[in-house]
Amino acid sequence: MPEVNFITRTQDDLAASQINFTRSESNLPFMPLAYLGAKTYANARVAAGRGDAFEYDAQTISQAAGIPFFIGSQDMLVVGEYLSRTDFDLKGDALDDFSVNSAGLPIGWLRQMDIDWQLAAFVMPLYHSSTLENGEDNWQFMGGVFTRYVQSEQLWWVFGFYVDNAPSGDLYLPYIGASWEINEQWTVAAMMPWPAISYAPNENWALRIGASPSGASWSIDSRGGSVATNLDAWDFGVGVMHHLATGFWLEFEAGIGGLRGLRLSGSHIESIETDVGSSAFVGINLSFRPQAQR
Repeated sequence: MPEVNFITRTQDDLAASQINFTRSESNLPFMPLAYLGAKTYANARVAAGRGDAFEYDAQTISQAAGIPFFIGSQDMLVVGEYLSRTDFDLKGDALDDFSVNSAGLPIGWLRQMDIDWQLAAFVMPLYHSSTLENGEDNWQFMGGVFTRYVQSEQLWWVFGFYVDNAPSGDLYLPYIGASWEINEQWTVAAMMPWPAISYAPNENWALRIGASPSGASWSIDSRGGSVATNLDAWDFGVGVMHHLATGFWLEFEAGIGGLRGLRLSGSHIESIETDVGSSAFVGINLSFRPQAQR
């Protein structure tokens, strides 16, 4: 079958490449090359500076995939796609209910410089379209350049620079992160925006406690109609992963979301910067994670 051949070919290409994804014997699965996921957020509360307030529920579904192309033995190009839809159910008369559809084209490159150093870069244009009454289509661009240094079999570092160009404003950030694999079972990752502590008792189960960007966090200009994703809101929770079949994992997660929340401008809620109460979320994800070379 074509899908089986693709999985086998991806596994073989990873094994034949000189790119070092990991040197340890961790039970944690490799990073996903494809996923399909859904989340729902309940009763997030937004309070504006002058006292106005409203609550909203949000449901988001997203899908992404990347195809790796190995160029020689030291370079890898990944070309992908990203699709998402978020439905906002607003409680009150601040705005009518609306939805946001997004599509992205992520492109990444990775080079193995030597046994300890890697160089990577990515760009991702994002196209957004909303059902706001005066909504307009708009573009958002993300990108970055990073280097990874493997200090030992258990510890590695990442340094770099991240750029986010959006209608709500531009963001430029230096970056530093680290991952420490204590043993086969335990890993501590200080990798923004996904800091986590993970426990994998074997190669079929994994437990993750940590944070990730909130799928319910957006910048919305209700007057101009432009929308953009935000990376300044967080979901904090617990996820349980189980290995279903070769390369495929199923994850259930739950926790507290919307720790930063929805930014509004151009409406009768005048403050762009808002204080946001927490809300519960639950989610489910199906991902494809090939076996990495050890």
